[in-house]
Amino acid sequence: MDYAAQGIQLLIILFFLPAAIFKLIGHPHMRKEFARFHFPFWVARLAGTVELFACVMLMIGFSGNVWGLLGGLLLVGVMAGATWTNFAKRPPVFGWGTLVILLLCVGVSAWQLGSLDPACRTTVNHLTHCVTSAIGKGA
Repeated sequence: MDYAAQGIQLLIILFFLPAAIFKLIGHPHMRKEFARFHFPFWVARLAGTVELFACVMLMIGFSGNVWGLLGGLLLVGVMAGATWTNFAKRPPVFGWGTLVILLLCVGVSAWQLGSLDPACRTTVNHLTHCVTSAIGKGA
């Protein structure tokens, strides 16, 4: 399973890295797509920046540390927004395609969490519990 998960992680990096660069340099295709969605182009630049940082984190994450988990989770957030946008503003086939990419990012994040050493996994679980408790209390 490790080789398969690492292969998917590599494919995600190879998919998002050029997309991030195109967004950051203002490629005409990206400008056209974000204009079609009626989003200002700074949203594309923000998404590109997050994608670029996530790709770097995923590259570092091949060594099985928390950076891969953080990179995967950043992409889950980006893809959740992209999935909603594509279902809401384009034909359903685009939404389903982004949903598949979202699920791959969730899978890589889950694999990264499982590959953390036990001490780090305990810390991540503790932080997750603290955040969900704070949200539940309305803090």
